[in-house]
Amino acid sequence: MKLRLYSLLGFAKRAKKLVCGMTNCVYAVRKKNAQLVIIATDAGVTRKKLVRECQIQDIPLIEYGTRDQFIKYLGSPVCYWAVLSQELAKEILRNFEEGKDNQYGGD
Repeated sequence: MKLRLYSLLGFAKRAKKLVCGMTNCVYAVRKKNAQLVIIATDAGVTRKKLVRECQIQDIPLIEYGTRDQFIKYLGSPVCYWAVLSQELAKEILRNFEEGKDNQYGGD
């Protein structure tokens, strides 16, 4: 599941349907362009701002992976990601829900 989710994020990144970083994600949420927000589990306390914005705008949010995993699979040392495509967001959420029980398996 883990590799599938990261490959979907990689596809979204190549399709320019993924933004990263706190400022870009907050902007995408406020403009209602974000369809899904992903926050690394080891993100700092600044996550509260983005979580609050997602709640206000009713944007789905998941906590997944670590900064090191995002570096390994996507090449970016960022903890905040916003998916801009509705189809990709649905697929990522579906994969996340299916693999919740297996999330802590090996790389």
